Amino acid sequence: MAERQSASPTPSSPPQQQAPQQQAPQYLLNSKKNFKVKVLNGREVERHPLNSITKTDDTGKPKQSALSSNASSLQSAAAAASSSTTTDIDPLNNNSNDNTTIDPLNNPLERKNDPLSETIATMGGLKLIKENHLTNYVDENFMPWDTLKPSILQQYTSDDSNPIQVSFMSTGTSGKIKIPINRLNKILEELEQDKEDSKSTQSSQPDIIMDLETLHSELLKAWAAEERVRSLKIAIQTAKLLSDTSLIKFYPSKFVIATEILDTFGNLVYDRIKKRLQTSKESKNHEILLKEQAKETCRNWFYKIASIRELLPRLFVEISILKCYEFIQGDVNTEPKQVINRISEMIRGIGNPLVANYIRAYLTRRSFDLCPEYKKFIIQLLKDFVFTQKSYEKSKYLENTLAMYRITLTDYMGLYSPSLEWLLQCLAHKATPETLEEVLELFRESKNSLLLNHIISSFPPEYICSNSTMFSNFIKDADTLSYPKYQLYSTFGVNLVLGHPPKNQILSILNDVWKVVTNFENIKDYISVAEVFIEYVLTHCSEKETDVFLKDILRHIIPEKGYETIQSHLQSIVLKIFTHISDFGKLVSLTNFLPLLDLFNGESQKQISRSTLEALSTSKVMTSDPILINTFLTYGKALHDSLNSLSFQDEVRQVTQLVVNCINKIDFGRDVEKQLNFYVECRQTFINFDGVKNRLVYGVCEICEKTLTLVKGKHTPKTTSFIRACVAYCFITIPSIDDIFLKMNLYLVSSSVALQNQALSQADALLKAAITFIQEIPPILEFKQVKSTEDWTISYISDFISLLVVTPGHPESGPFYLVKALYKVIKEYQWESSSTAKSKLFIQLLLLCSSWAQTSLPYHIEKVESNDQLFTEDPEFNTELTEFYNSLIKEILYDLNLLKDEPDNLTQKKVGIICIDLINALLNVGELNSKTASLIFNLYNMAKKIIPSTCFNEITYLKNTLAFIGTIESKMGQDIFNKLSQQ
Repeated sequence: MAERQSASPTPSSPPQQQAPQQQAPQYLLNSKKNFKVKVLNGREVERHPLNSITKTDDTGKPKQSALSSNASSLQSAAAAASSSTTTDIDPLNNNSNDNTTIDPLNNPLERKNDPLSETIATMGGLKLIKENHLTNYVDENFMPWDTLKPSILQQYTSDDSNPIQVSFMSTGTSGKIKIPINRLNKILEELEQDKEDSKSTQSSQPDIIMDLETLHSELLKAWAAEERVRSLKIAIQTAKLLSDTSLIKFYPSKFVIATEILDTFGNLVYDRIKKRLQTSKESKNHEILLKEQAKETCRNWFYKIASIRELLPRLFVEISILKCYEFIQGDVNTEPKQVINRISEMIRGIGNPLVANYIRAYLTRRSFDLCPEYKKFIIQLLKDFVFTQKSYEKSKYLENTLAMYRITLTDYMGLYSPSLEWLLQCLAHKATPETLEEVLELFRESKNSLLLNHIISSFPPEYICSNSTMFSNFIKDADTLSYPKYQLYSTFGVNLVLGHPPKNQILSILNDVWKVVTNFENIKDYISVAEVFIEYVLTHCSEKETDVFLKDILRHIIPEKGYETIQSHLQSIVLKIFTHISDFGKLVSLTNFLPLLDLFNGESQKQISRSTLEALSTSKVMTSDPILINTFLTYGKALHDSLNSLSFQDEVRQVTQLVVNCINKIDFGRDVEKQLNFYVECRQTFINFDGVKNRLVYGVCEICEKTLTLVKGKHTPKTTSFIRACVAYCFITIPSIDDIFLKMNLYLVSSSVALQNQALSQADALLKAAITFIQEIPPILEFKQVKSTEDWTISYISDFISLLVVTPGHPESGPFYLVKALYKVIKEYQWESSSTAKSKLFIQLLLLCSSWAQTSLPYHIEKVESNDQLFTEDPEFNTELTEFYNSLIKEILYDLNLLKDEPDNLTQKKVGIICIDLINALLNVGELNSKTASLIFNLYNMAKKIIPSTCFNEITYLKNTLAFIGTIESKMGQDIFNKLSQQ
């Protein structure tokens, strides 16, 4: 091997080629260092050394395992295994599933319950979203109007292709709308007319929304300009729009938008009067005067509204400022309950029953601001609704209305749903059972299914459950024209889930309901009810009833492949099952559960596969059940195949972690051969997941350690073959991993395990492959930000060198072929221009040479003959070791010569540290002769000169090194100390 030699022992001299025959002074290794030979005894640890898979370093990449980071831990498991003198155990002949061996890898991260999988399906008018109302009277069980508005705007439209957008409403559908100038002028001209009965032509839905946008904008402008009369006209014009039902499907949404404008008007009036009541610290007479002026202003507003000739706008505008009655309490007929009763009776004058019911809803909503506890009038409003419906059913009005608008009775009655829902919610909030009975009398009188649906959805579940048999009979006898029966059962089922039916009626209720539901001909109607009642069965019944229920579902959906049209409903059913049954073993024991999972396809299959793996990964017990394993591999493969190169990396990472968690749950105990076969299947199934292959290699290494423990460190021929198969698995799997950092760690861990299990040739192949792949480690990473990998690479190679200390040399290639290959790779690696990494690693190799020069290595692997036993007495070995030692020093000096003139302070500091490190290395492992002493002297002076004065830690390191030199008892050591101290 060609060597570089400096002209003098100073590090500043460039190296020269040395003729082979030239005999020059050499740097010599000290072969008499007093190393304390270590044969580590086994001890119990909290964390298995193989369980380093989740650690990361500064580069964001996994660190090497504890096995590779400290070679002294290599033989801990082996020593523990050999410490016992009991008879050997052959794990390949033991098929028991005794899980006495602790598996530290089988501890997946805790996963919190997914709130999305715990939601309860809501059907019909039942809403489970709860918010706090501004009024103190209501609590979290009351759903405010602001929560209802977005769903109404989304559901009730005459144009399903264009969502309703309103700029002044704080809903999920808000957005800016550009109003044509001609449309704006038309609306403004109508507002300027003195006549209140100006008629408007029929408009489209976008035109109406534009009109309302304009009215809202003009209202704010008029009020800001203190044009009160104009503001009132705008409110009247807004209310008039609610008399038009020509776009009948859009009417509920139009009501929401128009009443938003009326609310704005009412709030502006109320805030203005309230502001006039705010007084400063003035005389009491002035305060009384202000109050009288405010009352007079309030009365004037009501007088103006009372002068509106048309009933509809008069009612809407008065209701909008209803809260203002609190300013004039004490006047005649201004008591809140009297006012509300009067308006509720006036509503009877509205001829259109749809418009009348929405005015009732508006009155109920605004009366909450005045006296929320008063509810008697709501009963009367509901009676008026029932009376109106019965009256129109007897006449031809209903028939003519359906023909005019070309809609069915079910669709027409559905337009009443938001108003009825609000009326009954206000009535049912903090209601008594007597109130429920009073409302039920109205249902018995009307037989209106829509009314029954909102009664069930509005009153507390406890009330519904205590009368569950009665409600079941009501639904059974209800008509199907005004409201679909399947939605009634769905609403009823949600209440049964939320409440607590009498225990002696649980099965009877289910049987009564299902006698009707199972005869539904429409599969979507059937599955909508089943989607709700599956949770009833899971909550209140046993697993036997759950399995029977699933059997009935399969009986309905399998014929003619009906399940293909109801994938979302089936997905909801499965998610609820996963939520309520956490033990995956119990799930698999349900005869009809796995057949249900087989019915999914496309995107639904992907979601269900993920949910299935989540359920398995959260299981609290280990398993080796072949059915569970087959289920995992089947749905894991479906999830794996659903991802490709275009998938988001975050999604791939999540799925990978999910699969790893599932693998952690599979344990065959002492049957290590079955465990290896399982890992082989997993590698074939999850070929594209680096994280899974990483876990599999660690799992195989764990099998090797478990086998070594079971045989007490004494392998039989059969276990030796098994160990070789395991190492071969690692050797084949590791190259398929794309992540170079994972790959390098696995090579180091696998080779360590191979050495522990006396698989020397396999360990040699793994180490050789690792050296080859070092060149592929990128110098920098470019992910979000540019980051150097130098520290990681130095740490990795240092750990690699520590393993080479105990790695025996090759019988044919000699003891140095791995070390020299590593030396060459380090030398040729593309380090950064000002990097001292190469010198750092060469110093590590100096320490390796020192260890090999000893008659006994500082640590060993049990039953593995290292180089101290194989080559120490060989003169050729010692000669080649000394030559390699000298070549390392020359390479270090050559690098220092290149870097010492760099102007960068950081580089200067690094060079100074290398000088000090080399001094300490020479003092610890080298023989102190004249050449070594001269080199130490020059290195010290270079470090002293080159280290910046601001680097306190480095200067302290230099001083401590000088102090250490002073402790050397030899004459040459004292001479060096004296010379350096006198400078």
